Amino acid sequence: MYSKFCETMKTLRKQRGLNQEQMAETLGVSAQAVSKWETGGSFPDISLLPIIADYFGVSVDYLLGHDTSKRAEKIEKICLQAEALFQEQKYMQAIPMLREALIQHPGNEKLMYSLAWALSGMVRESPDNYDEAILLYHKILEISTDTAMRTKVTRDLMYRYYTKEEYDKALACAHALPPFAVCREYNLGRGNLYAGRQLAEYLQSNIHLFGAAMMECLEYFADDRILTAEEKQPYTVDSAKEKIELLKQIMA
Repeated sequence: MYSKFCETMKTLRKQRGLNQEQMAETLGVSAQAVSKWETGGSFPDISLLPIIADYFGVSVDYLLGHDTSKRAEKIEKICLQAEALFQEQKYMQAIPMLREALIQHPGNEKLMYSLAWALSGMVRESPDNYDEAILLYHKILEISTDTAMRTKVTRDLMYRYYTKEEYDKALACAHALPPFAVCREYNLGRGNLYAGRQLAEYLQSNIHLFGAAMMECLEYFADDRILTAEEKQPYTVDSAKEKIELLKQIMA
């Protein structure tokens, strides 16, 4: 890490047209300190790294010689490989690959999510794996600042708790999800941000999406196993049977 920092520091300083004395004055340190940083004799205090990075307009990772773009590409490739295995329900093959990736990239939320998904697929074979998946989901919620990731994890937790018959926890997760009125699809469809063919295509995709959701609701409502005759009574005009038959006709 020292050698990479030395080279990067020296290169950035020269690109700014600064000598070591000028660099030292800017950072409030001695010229001798800057010289030692660039020759590998010492390393700046960790509190100085963000200041140096901000001054040069780079990230701390770049300053330390970490190629974050290649790291992100590698993680994305692993997640895509895992997704391909999920499509074939080959969870057992995905799990060791994702565990190894997390050793190399600890705390990466994308890898943690993929591993949690793989472990969730093993519910019949190994309930312990399912519990580990839930722990991973909660870990992601602790560390992630990505709204989309947090929403996706909360949704998954709802289903995981439902499978475990922990209905109170499942309900808590469901209520934590954003309401329909603020979802992307609904608001992009009515927000006048698209026009012409682009809007028409987007609205058409929404019709399919919302139509499928409505069909699910109708199927559940029409299913005699969902509501008892007494529970159906408030929704009837003449009788529960007539209303259910009407819903079935709508579905058809």
